[in-house]
Amino acid sequence: MSGKGELVVVEVRKTEVVAAGLPMREHLLPLSNLDLLLPPVDVAVFLCYKNPTTTTTRLTGKEGGLMLFTFASMVGVLKKAMSQALVSYYPFAGEVVHNTVGEPQLLCNNRGVDFIEAFAHVELQGLNFYNPDYSIEGKSKILPNKFLFQFLKFL
Repeated sequence: MSGKGELVVVEVRKTEVVAAGLPMREHLLPLSNLDLLLPPVDVAVFLCYKNPTTTTTRLTGKEGGLMLFTFASMVGVLKKAMSQALVSYYPFAGEVVHNTVGEPQLLCNNRGVDFIEAFAHVELQGLNFYNPDYSIEGKSKILPNKFLFQFLKFL
């Protein structure tokens, strides 16, 4: 199937939650007045990288060591990096709750970030980047409308 005019089939292989690598003290963060005035905005970021499964990289610290990157090893590296990054950016690992007045605030409880491992039944060049609303965010649902990290493998 191609993303240029047809629906892209996305097969979710695994869904899990990645939390910060260190324990966090649970606490509430109130939103600023500006945050309370502005309506919520969904921002989707879609990054593509060349598949390195056919290339090798020299390991640091080992003479002549070579490593072949597979999809599974890249998923593991990304989950570990996300866990480490959430230590510094811990509000992203929390959730939005409402206080007694009904205003939203951040509960920093290290709930974690959803990590979805999926496979798209289309080649990357088959997506229409001139109409991303349709081919990336539209009917194909490659990017859901929730903060998460999705690692997607294309044909």
